[in-house]
Amino acid sequence: PDHPYSTILSGTLAAIYAAKKRIYITTPYFIPSDALLIAIKQAALSGVEVKLILPDKSDSVFVNAASYSYYLEIMKAGVEVYLYEKGFVHAKTIVIDDILSIIGTANIDVRSQELNFEVNAMVYEQKLNHDLTTAFYNDLKDCRKIGIEEWEKRNKLKIFFD
Repeated sequence: PDHPYSTILSGTLAAIYAAKKRIYITTPYFIPSDALLIAIKQAALSGVEVKLILPDKSDSVFVNAASYSYYLEIMKAGVEVYLYEKGFVHAKTIVIDDILSIIGTANIDVRSQELNFEVNAMVYEQKLNHDLTTAFYNDLKDCRKIGIEEWEKRNKLKIFFD
């Protein structure tokens, strides 16, 4: 982050914009910068399958609320949002198409992507990509998918808090 260009953010954005078929993201914290939010929505709107696994319950009420505030917007763009119910999901992975996998310490949030000293590995290798895709689908078994109608019907006070 002490470099004028955030390499984690730049790498994440480049990977998302390069996707042709699918993007699978698992992250415990989803508070994207404007650039990441636009990239994720643009990918979904352009026909890329975008799925996110996020925690049903975070370790912070405020982090949950901040994350929740983005769900409706990304779902309206075509992103599928799944809430992990088996505990607190702490994996930080991104799977792009059949070849690129990103694993590291950075969440999909402004602090991780631009401010903190984080490290991510960007691996171009089909086997790892396949293994992470399999793990993603196994984790989906412990998730519930949320929909636009369900999310819009939440308590108005809850929506305001988010």
